[in-house]
Amino acid sequence: MQTQARRNTQKKLSGEVYYYLLMKKYKTALFIGRFQPFHKGHLYSLKKCLDIAERVVVAVGSSQESGTESNPWKYKIRKRMVCEVVRGIGVESRIKRICSCPDNPSDQAWLMDLKRRTGHFDVVVSNNEWVLSIFREAGHMVYESGLHNRDELEGIKVRALMRVDDTEWRGRVPREIVELFDNNDIEMIR
Repeated sequence: MQTQARRNTQKKLSGEVYYYLLMKKYKTALFIGRFQPFHKGHLYSLKKCLDIAERVVVAVGSSQESGTESNPWKYKIRKRMVCEVVRGIGVESRIKRICSCPDNPSDQAWLMDLKRRTGHFDVVVSNNEWVLSIFREAGHMVYESGLHNRDELEGIKVRALMRVDDTEWRGRVPREIVELFDNNDIEMIR
């Protein structure tokens, strides 16, 4: 005969397993970001992707842009940022691919090119209204992960802190990103 404590433990475990299965309702999520730089808001959204999908495709947006105030780093550097964070949180096996996503003046052409680069996905995770509207209009499932601490975790604000050597930027990006800059693996913007 089972004790009450054992029955409660089994109920709790079955509830946790049920919750896990319920949350993984998609096989593949698509997560698009510019990652200029990869900050803790991006990390929050990536974790939401991992909560709802078994695997994630990460698309680095505006991949043709670099050397500007809004897009200081090249695609390869931004891809490396994503790779380092993914490795740091131990989810490499759940990242299906990381690909470039160049801009296109035509929303339809942009979408077709992105789908060619990413391969199949079941849901798009974003907080960008323009991105969400394009995918909704094309009949794709979308999931808004929610903005996490947007007042501090916005790329433009993180870059502004970096430009003036304000060390506060270090608290707004994952540890792996701080290490890339500290080790001079990525050049600081000025």
